[in-house]
Amino acid sequence: MTQTASESLWPIYLYHSDYSQDYAEAFQYEIDRFILEHLSSNPLLGHLYHEPRGIRRLIFQKRYNIYYTLRDDTVFVLFIFDGRMGINQDIEEHGLDTDDLIG
Repeated sequence: MTQTASESLWPIYLYHSDYSQDYAEAFQYEIDRFILEHLSSNPLLGHLYHEPRGIRRLIFQKRYNIYYTLRDDTVFVLFIFDGRMGINQDIEEHGLDTDDLIG
């Protein structure tokens, strides 16, 4: 998981912790497990969301968009956003500088 992916999870964690610290921690555990389990076994599982930049999207719990890219045999999770955020449309239309995000 890239630094930007970790940083994009923080507001989601804080939002959930306003309701329940236990829920926020359980959510974090479940999304980490979901990413590891699904993308390590099938990295092409996600929909090709922005073909020119090779950005894929996988949806978690019908609401959270996990954006990632592949380089050789490595999966780089770029961002995780709530599906209701406008950033999702921006990524679909314009993509992201994936090389800059991976480092």
